[in-house]
Amino acid sequence: MSGMDLQEELKSAGTYPTGPVSAWPEERNNRLLEAMAPKKVKATPAQMAKGLAKNASAFIKGGKVSKEVYDSRYGTCEACPSFIKQSKRCSECGCFMKAKAWINEDPDLLCPLKKWIK
Repeated sequence: MSGMDLQEELKSAGTYPTGPVSAWPEERNNRLLEAMAPKKVKATPAQMAKGLAKNASAFIKGGKVSKEVYDSRYGTCEACPSFIKQSKRCSECGCFMKAKAWINEDPDLLCPLKKWIK
């Protein structure tokens, strides 16, 4: 169930039910609210800065990949559970994937989960 579907399921007459007066069982309410919570980036600011420097260097050295490779990489990201749809970032490394997918570098060095095709 997507975040928007969950939001619509939670709405009742335009508001979200909360508190002890809610007619919904508490566990259902908690499950839906937890599923709607935004994903957080696991990488620390220092790790993200190091990754940014590494990616910038790789882009300067290697340039960018073809549109077909980019589309394949970004499609893999969109289907990944670690992808944060709202910010289009990877929750593992914190990178903005619309930019990172263009970098012409070994895919295993770019994707922290090694999901990109070589």
